[in-house]
Amino acid sequence: MLLSSALACPVKPGTVANSLFKDTRRLTPICGPLYLTFKQAMSGVKWTEMYALDAKTGAAQTAYVLAGLQKGGYRKVKEARTPRSQTYLFQRGKNTITAVVGHSGPVQYLGLAGQ
Repeated sequence: MLLSSALACPVKPGTVANSLFKDTRRLTPICGPLYLTFKQAMSGVKWTEMYALDAKTGAAQTAYVLAGLQKGGYRKVKEARTPRSQTYLFQRGKNTITAVVGHSGPVQYLGLAGQ
């Protein structure tokens, strides 16, 4: 099955979290199989995005995105950690954003899914 690049990589250049805030850090979108697996796992949401995290600055990149969600009016309502991943749930009214930080092989990633 062939997918257009827009479907395979829905990140809007220069923005994060479905255009909630501007991407001043120039995060690197992840497209392709890893993104599609995340999208399938998050079925039922309206939008999904995925970004590669730098091995040295991944914690700062994650903090930047999570802070951007909160500046956009979302409140962190849940946090869960496992040895391989961290999951955060943010809410603003009836809207939610799930943020997942994890590893897939050598790739550290941040996935966002919202509705």
